[in-house]
Amino acid sequence: MMKRYSVSIEGRQVEVWCERLGQQLWYHYEGETYQYSPPVKTRGGGRGAISHSDVVSPMPGKIIKILVKVGDKVISGQPVVMMEAMKMEYTLEARQEGLIDQINCKLGDQVALGITLISVGKAGEGQ
Repeated sequence: MMKRYSVSIEGRQVEVWCERLGQQLWYHYEGETYQYSPPVKTRGGGRGAISHSDVVSPMPGKIIKILVKVGDKVISGQPVVMMEAMKMEYTLEARQEGLIDQINCKLGDQVALGITLISVGKAGEGQ
């Protein structure tokens, strides 16, 4: 569950909601959600990284609208799902152009932070 912190940024006191999920820190600040992954020393490559093609839940919330279906072509920045969290509506967008591979949520689902909601395959993959 996200916890609220009061922090000072450039002399201004602001409210930030944070949650650590595995090795990643998710934080919500002024209507935007960010994810921070500290650098990890690895040999021979890492594992388990979140793909840029995945649309993940930026916070716990309820799915209120799914704007695409499997097989739809999307462009980077196109809204794909809407969720309600902390009494606000959030529109989540595709992070790359491609085809919708998988939808892992349904209307009304309560989702946790960091859950992959929609997977977008690169344009031309599997065609």
